[in-house]
Amino acid sequence: MYMVYTEYGTLFTAEQKVFEIAGMRIGGQPGENPAILIGSVFYRGDKALINPETGDIDREKARRDIESAKSLIEDLGLYFALDVILPSVKSVEKIIPFVAELDTVILIDALDHETRIRAYEIVHELGIERRSIANGIYIDTDDRELEVLRSSGIEAAILLAFDPRNPSVSMKPRERVRIVKEVLLPKAEKAGVRVPLVDMVVLDPASIALSAAAIALVKNELGLPAGCAPANALGRVSPRTTSVEEAVAIHSSIAAMLRSMGSDFIFYGPVKRAKYVAYAVAMVDSMLGYLAKHRKASIPANHPMKKYLRRVQQLFLEAK
Repeated sequence: MYMVYTEYGTLFTAEQKVFEIAGMRIGGQPGENPAILIGSVFYRGDKALINPETGDIDREKARRDIESAKSLIEDLGLYFALDVILPSVKSVEKIIPFVAELDTVILIDALDHETRIRAYEIVHELGIERRSIANGIYIDTDDRELEVLRSSGIEAAILLAFDPRNPSVSMKPRERVRIVKEVLLPKAEKAGVRVPLVDMVVLDPASIALSAAAIALVKNELGLPAGCAPANALGRVSPRTTSVEEAVAIHSSIAAMLRSMGSDFIFYGPVKRAKYVAYAVAMVDSMLGYLAKHRKASIPANHPMKKYLRRVQQLFLEAK
C-alpha cells in the first residue's frame, strides 16, 4: 500500500486510528489534530532531582519548569505531556504523588521493570490512570508486568519498536512494523491497552531518519499513532556544546522534519527545552492544518492553525 498524493497534501492509505487521552486527540491524517510535545523530568542530571535513590526532588523548580513549558506549548495550540522518569523503585513513592497534583497527561517511564510495576500500582491507588500513559511495553516485557499494567487501569501505552538483541536489523522500517504487529500489539492486548502509541526508537542522530521513515510506514499500514524521541540522540546538543543558534536549529529542524513525516508525538528532551522546538512544530502544524481544512477535514478549535497561524498572518497584514 502506498501513500495517496492529493491536491491538498499527502495522506496515509490506512484508516487512521484517533484516540483521546484526557482531552488530547492523538493520531489521524496530517494536519487534523495537534502534535503532542513531550518533555522529560527527573532524568539523571536534572537539577530538580535531588536524590535519585530516595526520590527527593525540588518541587518548586520542577513545577516552574513544567508549568512554563506547558503554557508555551498550549498557547501555540499544541498538546503537552510530561515524561516522568523514575530513577529508582523508592523514588516512585515521592515522585508519582507530586506529578499527580499537576494538570497534565503523564508518561510513566523507568529503565527497570520493578520501578515501572510499582509506579503502575501507585497510579492506580491515586486514581490518575485515565491521564497516565505506560512508557512502556518492550519486546521483552514479561507477563507479570503486563498483568500489573492491566490491573492498574492504565489504558494507554508506548510500544517501543526495537529489538536490542539485533539492533542493526530492527532499525529497518519494515522490521519495525513486523515487531509492532507480531510482538508488541499482542503484548499490549494482554495488558488491556486500548490506546497503543508506537515509539520508533532512536539510537543516534543519523537513526532519526530511519525512525521518521518507520513512523510514516506504520501509520500508512496500521493507522496507529506513532512518534519517537529524537532527544535520546540529541541530548548533548545544547548551548554548552554549540552556539544557541545551532542548538535551536538542530532541535527545531529535526522536530519539524518528524512532524512533516507524520509523527504524532515527539519527545523533545528536558522539559525546559520546549522553546527549542515548540514554534517550529506549531508552524508545521499550522501549514498541515491549512491543507487539511481545504480537504474539508474537521479542525479542532485549539489547533495551531487557528491560534498560531493567525498571529503570523497578522504580522503580514500589519506590514502592508
